[in-house]
Amino acid sequence: MNRLEEINIRLSEIAKELETNENADLTALEKEVRELKEERKTLLDAKQKRDQLRKDIANGAGEILKRFEEPKKEKRYDASSPEYRSAFLKDLLGQEMTKEERAAFVHTTANTNAVLPTTMLNTIWDLVSKRHAIMGDITIYRTGTILEVVKHTAIAQGAAKTVAENAANDDEQNTFVKVTLSGKDFSKHVDISYAMQRMSIDALEQYLIDEISASLGDALAGDVIAQIGTDMTGGNKVNSAANSTLTFKELAALFGKLKRVGTVSVYATRATIYNYLVGMVDTTGRPVFQPSAQAGQMGVILGAQIKEEDSVADNVILVGDGRRFVYNMVQDIMIENDRDIKKHVTTYSGYARGSGALIDPDSFAQLTVTVGG
Repeated sequence: MNRLEEINIRLSEIAKELETNENADLTALEKEVRELKEERKTLLDAKQKRDQLRKDIANGAGEILKRFEEPKKEKRYDASSPEYRSAFLKDLLGQEMTKEERAAFVHTTANTNAVLPTTMLNTIWDLVSKRHAIMGDITIYRTGTILEVVKHTAIAQGAAKTVAENAANDDEQNTFVKVTLSGKDFSKHVDISYAMQRMSIDALEQYLIDEISASLGDALAGDVIAQIGTDMTGGNKVNSAANSTLTFKELAALFGKLKRVGTVSVYATRATIYNYLVGMVDTTGRPVFQPSAQAGQMGVILGAQIKEEDSVADNVILVGDGRRFVYNMVQDIMIENDRDIKKHVTTYSGYARGSGALIDPDSFAQLTVTVGG
């Protein structure tokens, strides 16, 4: 429908309104009719000039040249688009979106919930890994679905051994078990008053990143450490011989329990590290702890990086290859919101679902320093 048709339809509607509505605003309608007629006259004059020009050209006065412009490509949006990032945060704040932001939000959330903007999600995961060393070392699959992994339990036959000349070793027979990683629920919520909601979208983004990464990171890391303890070979869990004392021999024996590992790290709380590892000496009295300036590690001992990990209990030293632990994110970190009109607060809830397994029970070992008694 062109503009001339729209004007004629509106004039007809006004005429009908004058006949049926005795209380019609005559002053406003009179002004509107006058403006519509003037606009119609302008459009008709322009149309007459175009028709005359075409007629002149058809009679040999000139030649019509048409310019074909390439059609504009429709911009495609996803969770990594800047427009979606601002739209997502405006949606949380209940603010009006621009045309581009609305398009990005509708397109990205057409078949799913309001996923976190990519930059925001990556920042949260980066902070989780920095806060918890174990989360930066394990193998994390963000599949979005249930995952089945194969867990090695033993070599039933075929391990390396001495054999007679010209005799073959037994064919290797490994014992495996399938583990389904269907996930556990993790959530964290914060309440923000209506007054606080007047913050900028940048301030809200940083606030949610800090809160969600800290709380969900603690929960995820705690789950990983607990699962390592569950899946670890029973014989790899030992206690110190003396109260409040850890010897070099005991630590070396702990490392000796590891099998089929690559890069080995030591995970412990700051108190445990300074109480038992920093001042440790070998059997000749030489210090075995080596300070390190590398970010993310406290130092090196027996060739392994020492990493502060608050999810490990105090007086416990955990050693192993983090890559041997597989964690599956069935639902990656997301944020939802809900209003409470009675309390006048908006609740922002961070949620994730995931679970993991130690795929080789001999790839970790744990020593608990006996305290008291």
